[in-house]
Amino acid sequence: MRNERYYYSIMTADEKSAYRIIYDGLKMRSYNISAAVPLSQIDMQEVYLKVLYDNPMFYYVNQTVVRMRGTFGYWELLPEYLYTSREISIINNDIRNIIRKIRNKTAGFINDEFRLEKCLHDSVVRSVAYDYNSLKKQDSFNAHSIVGAFLDKRAVCEGIAKAFKLLCNEFGIKCIVVLGKADERGNFDGGEYHAWNLVKIRNESYYVDVTWDNMYEGELQHISYDYFNVTTKDIMLDHQPMGDLPICTSTDLNYFHYTNSFVSTFGELETLIDKRLGSDKIIFKALKNKGQFMNLKELERKTYEALIKTMFRRMCTRPFALVFNEMHNIGKIFFAG
Repeated sequence: MRNERYYYSIMTADEKSAYRIIYDGLKMRSYNISAAVPLSQIDMQEVYLKVLYDNPMFYYVNQTVVRMRGTFGYWELLPEYLYTSREISIINNDIRNIIRKIRNKTAGFINDEFRLEKCLHDSVVRSVAYDYNSLKKQDSFNAHSIVGAFLDKRAVCEGIAKAFKLLCNEFGIKCIVVLGKADERGNFDGGEYHAWNLVKIRNESYYVDVTWDNMYEGELQHISYDYFNVTTKDIMLDHQPMGDLPICTSTDLNYFHYTNSFVSTFGELETLIDKRLGSDKIIFKALKNKGQFMNLKELERKTYEALIKTMFRRMCTRPFALVFNEMHNIGKIFFAG
């Protein structure tokens, strides 16, 4: 399988040496990995975790703990392996079969990078539920790896981000797992640790958060694109990435930019709703550059007014639900039936 090892590429010489030792040891499933490198315990733990972020196929290692002993300059890592060789062979085959099915879905637009990435994004959102129960347990190892995402169909953000990375890399899209904090109100002091992704397409980098694009609003579950190919400026509203990462400035392949789903005025919102009234949903991002849609209440009120006005003019009545992302000024209209 193809793979992008971004974290290895930005390491120091000593870190790269430790990375190669750990990588080879995990590949051989060694129970004791010795590394004579001038690194601290914290540095060694960071390298170990980045080996796992770079290589989702090391799912057979316990992703939740780093056991080691030694002192500065000489360390022994003691990984815990979760599966036998036979079980690993079965899991590898199951994952290949899943990738093969996804490949069939992408055959029609393999040269269309936006649609290809969107298909991979949607495949993960549709098939993986967030595993809230695993947060209450200490032995939910699968939830942190691609096994939880691909086979159990339940995972936490780390497992989901690793699954998306594996798919992107397999289909020729550069992708890394990003670790940081996230909070829907932008309160990073109290924010929880979170994992998401960064992709590189057409020599431009974009953030993608597949976990947060799997949206639940009461009984309403839907694929969201709020965090599909966003800039550093936008992701920083409610995410705080850690580490040395590329700066994302392009909006070319951002979902709302690519699908012409921006509005700046009430009239533009009416026009957008009118054009897409026959769809099962209407998604848009409201810009504030013309002094409208300046807060959530205004966005909610104007969306409701534009929708009712358009349906009245078109003599069309459809049950609907409205959902909003306040931090990003995004509105969504979902139609029932």
